Amino acid sequence: LLHTFTSHARRSRSRDQLLDMAHHARSDPFDRSIEVRITRLRKKIEIDPAKPRVLKTIRGEGYMLIPDGE
Repeated sequence: LLHTFTSHARRSRSRDQLLDMAHHARSDPFDRSIEVRITRLRKKIEIDPAKPRVLKTIRGEGYMLIPDGE
């Protein structure tokens, strides 16, 4: 997941795209594995994971890595 974000910084990735990249089937619309992984990743890379500045949620789109935390 981190590799996907670092190789495509400043480009949003939808939940479905991330599931595909993680080789998960999208058969279950309630699968929260991506959200769990995002939360775990934020705990490792964010100063304050409750207020993410590096790995942002883009409403209606997905997630985006902002390397310098703008």
